[in-house]
Amino acid sequence: MNDRENRVLILGIGNDIQQDVGIPVRLTEDMKDLMPAGTIDCNSLFVGGLEILEYIHGYNGVIFIDTIRTEQKKAGRVHVFSVEDYQETLHLSCQHDVSFKMTLKMGRKLSFIIPENILVIGIEILEDLEFGASLSKDLKYKYNTIRTEVKNLVERFCKGIVIRSTDQNNDYK
Repeated sequence: MNDRENRVLILGIGNDIQQDVGIPVRLTEDMKDLMPAGTIDCNSLFVGGLEILEYIHGYNGVIFIDTIRTEQKKAGRVHVFSVEDYQETLHLSCQHDVSFKMTLKMGRKLSFIIPENILVIGIEILEDLEFGASLSKDLKYKYNTIRTEVKNLVERFCKGIVIRSTDQNNDYK
């Protein structure tokens, strides 16, 4: 048994000096303090693509937090995707690499242990080219609400994995 197989990874993808693009990094840091210790690991990356394989290898579940831009232009809206219904977020698929779904497919072919339980959370932003250490006024004002929604999604996701893991263990008794 590896040390990751009963753990969940929260992986924030963004750049904390690029204003709103940094919100996944902030949320990931907050989850370290808001979630119970012992079953969740938190980390941040600046890009997605094939690089994520080393990070997610062997985990029971992974939650990706990224930013997204849509035609709806609702700053702070939280979008939730499974692998099957995934819509491109800003950084999970790297424009100089392969797509998110192709990354997972290639990882399996390369013998990486890819989690069956994957959740993608996309925080909608309006601008992705502004630099600065603080969030825009829109996201700063909505941050506590966004953080609470993300925390609730993380808790539900983790609870669902525990239930499935328990059910699987009962099948072997």
